Amino acid sequence: MKTTVIPSELSWLYFNQCIIDEAANVNNPLYERIKFLSIFSSNLDEFFRVKVNHLASHKSIRKSELFNTILNEINLQQEQFGTIWGSQIIPELLQNNIIVYQGQSIEICHLKEVERYFKSEVLSFIQVVFIKNGINKVYFLDNRTLYFLVKLKNNDNQFEYAYINIPSDKLNRFKLLSKKDNAHYIISLDEIIKSCLHLIFANDTIVSCFAIKINRDEDYEIEDEDSGNLILKIKHKIEERKTGLPTRFLYDATMPVEDVRICKDTFQLKKREMIAGGTYHNLFDLFKFPNPIKPKLQNLDYPALEHATFENSNSVFDVIDSKNQLLHFPYHSYHYVLQFFNQAAIDSRVTKIMVTLYRISTRSLIANALISAAKNGKKITVFVEVKARFDENNNLHWANEMKKAGIKIIYSMPNLKVHAKIALVTMKVDAKITKNYAYLATGNFNENTATIYADHGFFTAEKKYTSDIEKVFKFLKTKEKHCEMDTLLVAGFNMKEKIMNMIDNEIQNHKSGKSSGIFLKVNGIDEKDIISKLYEASQKGVEITIIVRGICMLLPGIKGVSENIKAYKIVDMFLEHARIYKFNNAGNENIFLASADMMNRNLNSRIEVGFPIEDDNLKAEINKIIQFQLDDNTKKRTINSHGKNGLVPNIKAPRRAQVDSYNWIKERIT
Repeated sequence: MKTTVIPSELSWLYFNQCIIDEAANVNNPLYERIKFLSIFSSNLDEFFRVKVNHLASHKSIRKSELFNTILNEINLQQEQFGTIWGSQIIPELLQNNIIVYQGQSIEICHLKEVERYFKSEVLSFIQVVFIKNGINKVYFLDNRTLYFLVKLKNNDNQFEYAYINIPSDKLNRFKLLSKKDNAHYIISLDEIIKSCLHLIFANDTIVSCFAIKINRDEDYEIEDEDSGNLILKIKHKIEERKTGLPTRFLYDATMPVEDVRICKDTFQLKKREMIAGGTYHNLFDLFKFPNPIKPKLQNLDYPALEHATFENSNSVFDVIDSKNQLLHFPYHSYHYVLQFFNQAAIDSRVTKIMVTLYRISTRSLIANALISAAKNGKKITVFVEVKARFDENNNLHWANEMKKAGIKIIYSMPNLKVHAKIALVTMKVDAKITKNYAYLATGNFNENTATIYADHGFFTAEKKYTSDIEKVFKFLKTKEKHCEMDTLLVAGFNMKEKIMNMIDNEIQNHKSGKSSGIFLKVNGIDEKDIISKLYEASQKGVEITIIVRGICMLLPGIKGVSENIKAYKIVDMFLEHARIYKFNNAGNENIFLASADMMNRNLNSRIEVGFPIEDDNLKAEINKIIQFQLDDNTKKRTINSHGKNGLVPNIKAPRRAQVDSYNWIKERIT
């Protein structure tokens, strides 16, 4: 059956529209809105790094039209960004006695402070490149680096150009200056450099100065992964990113036409790569925009909560022995996951630890615990996915550190990514018997992102789980598939097929007059077979509800195609990251938590793990959180039959899923 879908790139932009809408929402605290502006900017930057080049360079009319549609959508969003920042955020900061220098004259009391900072710290990072006409020289802009194009007039009244870097990768983008008359002043690194240009070009007259920036294509593919040294190939591709083809040259929209032409010629750009923007670029740096009067203007604090069962025991393993345990992040503290690894590292009964690492923090406590475990005589095996986009260097670093400690490292597999989040600890019960303890999750082994990503983590010692996990690690070691999974859904083995079968089961149940229904919560949907099967289920009368954070190529509510499908997004203070698959199964619900989205990459070219939640109490916890999300009328958005998003009309008492989930979990421990 031919499906009706929206292009993934456009769906992604509609998701980013939700982010900018949260920045515009006056009901959000001011600094929460600033945070959403930074997220929007970061998302758009990544969009140009990984999603644009194949469209921009495509010669087909359909791709060309899509590219133009995308650029129009981006232009509208960027205009909205500028309006929010200039007409809403800046005035509200001023109302709170926070003044941001943006082109206006700097107060005399601050000039000396700014120049001192420039001379002592900023100037050591400044690099000046003069553009010489008629000289055969390649001028190069580093990927994502901020620059100024400066027009000068020399002593001979001749005009010339230079470009200088804005070292926001070395220094804080925003600096808090001395307080004056009860007002707080903030200045950007951009404005500091602009105000001190006379110190750089002491012998010239400064005519103009405009911000420029380039994005380069970072969506690399490794050719022939099966041969040669895969790690060396990955390192080579990381280096290639630095010199990738331009995908976006961003320049100040007020820049004169002649200056734009100079940029185009100097940096050998195509017209389609040149995009007019605002006065300031890389505004994902707003993540660190200083708040001199905090906690005012910020979100309420939601400190991570204790898990009563774990708190009442000194041993993580005793708790897991008693019954399966479920954690909900970031509401629950990630402490218990760290405790799992830390206790395993020092427990004399533990003989082995196996874990898959996809994205870990730069100062990973888990990696350090594994290193300690190895030094304590445990046998440690770690699969490190060094093809995790933008985390390759960090993962390679930790792989080397762990390898030096004697840990067996299994690196990326050819033509496959391992995205599963699983760990297995083996413990001696007596001289002959061992027992396995497992941790499975929807999110990464990363204690930093666990404070802002909404995920689920599951501890178990049940053999039906641990034996399947052993099979997964055996495959990772041997690359041989000689086994079947009995309990887990594992992409590359049975995940897609079992999901399709469970959808078919709902179709059959509905046909037989039994209760039926499907609920999916994922980060993205683009897998064509899954979309077709969900459309088929809808046409057969099965009610389907989907909560999808990002890309959703499936279009709900189309008569005769998907009229029984409802789809939503939730965009709030925490990033919704959990994956839940729920099937009615004639009243005997099947609920799976998983690492996999309903994406082609997840289901067809990765190793992913989904795990059933079968304990009635834990099922009830998942269902409670699902119900909070379905009842949300504050941050939940509908997805219409054109793929666009709109807030749910708030006609009842306000309900906010993330706050309700937090309060519910908090009530259970008090």
